Amino acid sequence: MIGTFYSDIFGYDIEVWYDKSIPQEYVEKNIQYLNNMDHDFLKTICIAVKRYYQGYKQIMPDLCDEIPENILTDFEADPTSILTYLSIGTYSLDRWNAADENTPILHLSGECAWSGDQGITIAARKNQLLYVGPWRETFGIWNDSIKPDRISEMFNYARN
Repeated sequence: MIGTFYSDIFGYDIEVWYDKSIPQEYVEKNIQYLNNMDHDFLKTICIAVKRYYQGYKQIMPDLCDEIPENILTDFEADPTSILTYLSIGTYSLDRWNAADENTPILHLSGECAWSGDQGITIAARKNQLLYVGPWRETFGIWNDSIKPDRISEMFNYARN
C-alpha cells in the first residue's frame, strides 16, 4: 500500500509504504511519531546525518565539488538545519505483528545533497537510532539477530 502524508519535520509530503496486513492505526501512529518526534532524538538523528556528510566528504573528496559549502554553517545553532539538505521520499513500515503495535519505528529513505546515487536511509526503533548512511532497500527493524555485512556496518553513521 502507498499513501502520502505531510511531514512537519521535513516540511513536505512523503510517501508511506506498507504491507496491506499492517493496520491503518499503526501507520497513523508512526506518522504521528515522526511529526511529533522528541527534540533530543531528532537532534541525535541530525548529529548522525552530519557524521554521514563528513564521512562522505572525507572518503570521496573528489566527488564533493558540487556540494553546497554551507551545509554545516548553521548546524551548531540549529542541528535540524542539516535536514534541509535531505529529500526524504519514503517512510517504509516493515512487517508487523500485534506485539509491535505500540513500538514506533522510522525507516526513511531518500536523497541527500552530498551522496548522489547512494542517497540516505535513516532507521530507528523506540527512539533508538539503528542506521544512518547510504540507502538500503531493506533493513531489519524488527530482527535484532540479523548481523549487517561489514560494508554496511562500516558506513553506519548512527553509532559514534
